[in-house]
Amino acid sequence: MENLLKLYCSYHPDFLDTLNSFPENIKLKILKNLQNAKNKVKIRSLIAEIQFGLKFHNLGFQLDFEKVYYTNQTPDWTISNKDSKAICEIYRLGMSLKDQIRSDFENQLIEKLQKIPFNYFIRITFFEEYFDPDIYDIDLIINDLQDWFKKSEKIVGDRIIIKTNFLFEVRKINSNINHICYYGNTNSIDIKPEKIIQFEHLNRDNEITKKISKYNRLISITKFPYFIAVSIDFTSGFDYEDFKEYFLGKGVEFVDFDSPIVNIEQFGHLGKEWTELGIFYNNPQLSGLLILERNEFKLLLNPMKNQVIYKKENESLLEKIKEIEK
Repeated sequence: MENLLKLYCSYHPDFLDTLNSFPENIKLKILKNLQNAKNKVKIRSLIAEIQFGLKFHNLGFQLDFEKVYYTNQTPDWTISNKDSKAICEIYRLGMSLKDQIRSDFENQLIEKLQKIPFNYFIRITFFEEYFDPDIYDIDLIINDLQDWFKKSEKIVGDRIIIKTNFLFEVRKINSNINHICYYGNTNSIDIKPEKIIQFEHLNRDNEITKKISKYNRLISITKFPYFIAVSIDFTSGFDYEDFKEYFLGKGVEFVDFDSPIVNIEQFGHLGKEWTELGIFYNNPQLSGLLILERNEFKLLLNPMKNQVIYKKENESLLEKIKEIEK
């Protein structure tokens, strides 16, 4: 078992036992993926896949994990109910690998910073937001900082730049403490709307946009419903309402959802202010979103009634997928 998996299991000792709920072939494939994971971001993404897989299993779906289709694509989950199938791609919305690397560096720096025996509250600023931590030795940074403290008594506002990238500033002095305290939080949540919203100025598609159209060819051949399942980490700063607004839109209560086809062009004469239609209306291949937030599952269905999920042959699958919120 790899170190990262061991570390996760040390905090979640019953984790491996939960995998016994899956058929043996799926369990072995998941274990192999976990053991091969090289970083925390990958581990957490796999955990999200497992969480949705366990939910699908508990709902009574038959499961295929990373099934290879004739398009040479492997959706995370294929879920089946009677003669109806759907594919589901998982996306964990949290720290990127770059964010995680920086966060780990910060945590190690702060841990050692708080062992320095002076009574200052210190603020840290990184001039370069993302950097290669391998080029910096935390112990050398701490030694330089300690030498600076020893040279003279500091007052509020004194500052030093170390290794051209780290600014340390005295923000407060408290005689009741005997060690450095960290003032503020460099790990504060940095909301990046471009992780969800595909702005026109972006030079490449974000992960949500990629997943929306990822299986277009497979969907057109199989006619399977397609869901994107999003596990929202609190560090992302997003919640279910953000997805609801972006995919359904604002003011959509004026749209006749029961109409066989909702043609957004027919509403153009009303002007843009009366409503703002969401992404679902331009992406009829997407059946809906499954959202996992604070251990609660939520469903956001595409309201277009000509979407494949509403076809008669998918009735039982739709009813079962609706149970995800119970």
